[in-house]
Amino acid sequence: MKSNSLILTIISCVTLIVVQTAFAIIPISAVRLYIMALRPLAYSLLTMAVLVYIGFDSRPVRRAYDANRVAILSVVLYGLVFLTAVFLFGASVNAMAPSPSVITRNLWERGSIVVFSELIRYKLIKSSNQARTGIVIALTIVLAYGHMNALRLLVYTDAAASTVFFETIFTSLIISIVASYIAVNGSLLSVILVSFVYSMTLYLVPIVPNLRPLVWALITSSLLLITAIIYNFIINEKSRETKTQAKRAVKYAKKPILGYLLSIVLISVLVAFFNRAFPLYPVVILTSSMSGTFERGSLVFNEKVPSGEAFSNVSEGDVIHFICRGRVEYVHRVVSFKNDSSGERQYITRGDASELTDPFPVQQDSVLGIARASLPFFGYPYIFFHAIFRAIT
Repeated sequence: MKSNSLILTIISCVTLIVVQTAFAIIPISAVRLYIMALRPLAYSLLTMAVLVYIGFDSRPVRRAYDANRVAILSVVLYGLVFLTAVFLFGASVNAMAPSPSVITRNLWERGSIVVFSELIRYKLIKSSNQARTGIVIALTIVLAYGHMNALRLLVYTDAAASTVFFETIFTSLIISIVASYIAVNGSLLSVILVSFVYSMTLYLVPIVPNLRPLVWALITSSLLLITAIIYNFIINEKSRETKTQAKRAVKYAKKPILGYLLSIVLISVLVAFFNRAFPLYPVVILTSSMSGTFERGSLVFNEKVPSGEAFSNVSEGDVIHFICRGRVEYVHRVVSFKNDSSGERQYITRGDASELTDPFPVQQDSVLGIARASLPFFGYPYIFFHAIFRAIT
């Protein structure tokens, strides 16, 4: 089987070139059907053919640990750069992912293509034992071409060639180069992780930094090159896998129980924190009703109000977290008080972005906490996954 990897690579490359070229030239009226059904079908059939022909290899990958570590580090670094850019330059609504339905569609139309592509890349590279360099180069170029969707702009519009080059051609090629480099010695998980995150972020997140797409493309490419450099440094630092395994065994043999306990404690604390087990607990702002104070996507930290103590803790002007009718939770400001028929104090609330007070007064036992601090944008991961969950269910 392995001796025929070159033939299978040629067949795969020709098929992918035909599929992507057809996408670039088909009429606008046929694009939706093509990208929703025909192109994913072509990629899935080709992936199945490669897997059936080559088979499944359950043997462990020699550099899997290092590759997975570098991939996770790269994704974390990418996320930090994204959040930093949002903090420094502000954020705007992402036109490519404006709603849960569009995000779900992007996951199918583009995300599935990324996963199928990396399966093809990984299996063909790993199975090759002849002309391996040629196979790696061919797959790198062809799979990058398969993700150059903006090439349609050159066919049907007057888009600037330089913009299309950096935003689509250059970035796609860098992603493919790094994915192929990791695939040679790394694991399938590391290849898919790097390729999927860097290819799909702008199709899945609801906000993007206020940067020109060209600038963000260059930032993304730079981070990918840093990933490749780190990975190259790690695999070249260790001359033998036995040495790596020995060091790893010594490392984990010293204090395995302590390490596991610390991990369990940290995870337990985080779970308890987000489940409001502490006096200070977080809430994600899901709407724009408090815009100007807490923007949508902010993570607001609330001081828990013990049952029966709202009367002495809540004052006019405080922003409170409370449960309204229908068990819906709100974070709004107290603008005044009133007493019900039994003389119990009720709170009149209003969102800072609204001129109208909320239709129902808030009972004292409905107050959960008082807002004390916030972090902008840190709640967007929750909004994103919540939107995906609602779209699926």
